Amino acid sequence: MENTEPYKLYANVEEPHKAFKKLAEEQNGSWNGEELQVHNDLFDLNLISYHYMDGLYVEFSNMATREPTYLIHEPHGDKHFIIIRIGFTGSYGKNQNTRKFNHDGIFIYNSNQQLDIEYPVQSNNHWMIIRFPITDYQKIDRDPSFKLKKLFEDKSPWFQYYSLDPEIESYVKEVHTISENISRRRMVFFSRAIDILAALKDKMETDEIHVPKANIHPEDLKSMLLIKDQMLFDFTVLPNLDDISKEHGMSISKLNRLFKSVYKLPVLQFFNQHKLEEAHRHIKYSDKSLTEIAFDLGFSNLGHMSRSFKSYFGYSPSYLRSSLQQQSA
Repeated sequence: MENTEPYKLYANVEEPHKAFKKLAEEQNGSWNGEELQVHNDLFDLNLISYHYMDGLYVEFSNMATREPTYLIHEPHGDKHFIIIRIGFTGSYGKNQNTRKFNHDGIFIYNSNQQLDIEYPVQSNNHWMIIRFPITDYQKIDRDPSFKLKKLFEDKSPWFQYYSLDPEIESYVKEVHTISENISRRRMVFFSRAIDILAALKDKMETDEIHVPKANIHPEDLKSMLLIKDQMLFDFTVLPNLDDISKEHGMSISKLNRLFKSVYKLPVLQFFNQHKLEEAHRHIKYSDKSLTEIAFDLGFSNLGHMSRSFKSYFGYSPSYLRSSLQQQSA
């Protein structure tokens, strides 16, 4: 009888390198203290991880799954750790623009939060992960007044989502690019992790990130993460609240309430915001025309995309494209 149970990867927040060594042994892979490689019938996994200070880890991974797989993060009550998980999926070239499952975004949570992340069949996922004990963060930034530190020091379970904006995405892509350069990547991983922390601090101080108002049950959080990933899979299809609520066994009012508690926006506003951010990525990283991008993302026409884009970013798609062309020249 065929096994339909998903494979489960269990996170070890305090000592992730021990978990990588164990995974290599179980899955006939290799781990040399910095790089993990596993290639089998379940998945292809390539991961680079560095350990700094007392307990700061920065890693970058690429995982292509052949079978359903879950990453399980269980509450860790002994020590207080923070995890920043930044995901992006797919590519933006003319011939490789399929996004089977959208993990794009910044997921911030502490070691007491139960969290399950699904890697569906035939998905290709990139993650940059920064994890550290609160004591390490207190050594890096001693200012007691800012909001990010107050959030980090909260020991009750919490989860925070933030969209992958151009600034932080550029740091992650630099880590991705340098990952093949063995002589430089250790220093670049560390410096870009610090840049990301500084950017998150600034965004929270200007209220671009909001501290969660309430805890959410792990099963409800799991549903909201799945809804988000599936909803952003195809930007040409407007989310149908009735269909989503029925699929997940909840009323539309509960769906809206839970979704807004996690993502701070109603479902449709969240979808439209990410659609514009996706347009920004395509303009920046692909050679497709603006008309092609508007069509691929389901805008009614280029004018519709341009008006919405300028209203959100403060400049037009054509201005962004011309600015990038001037920089490259």
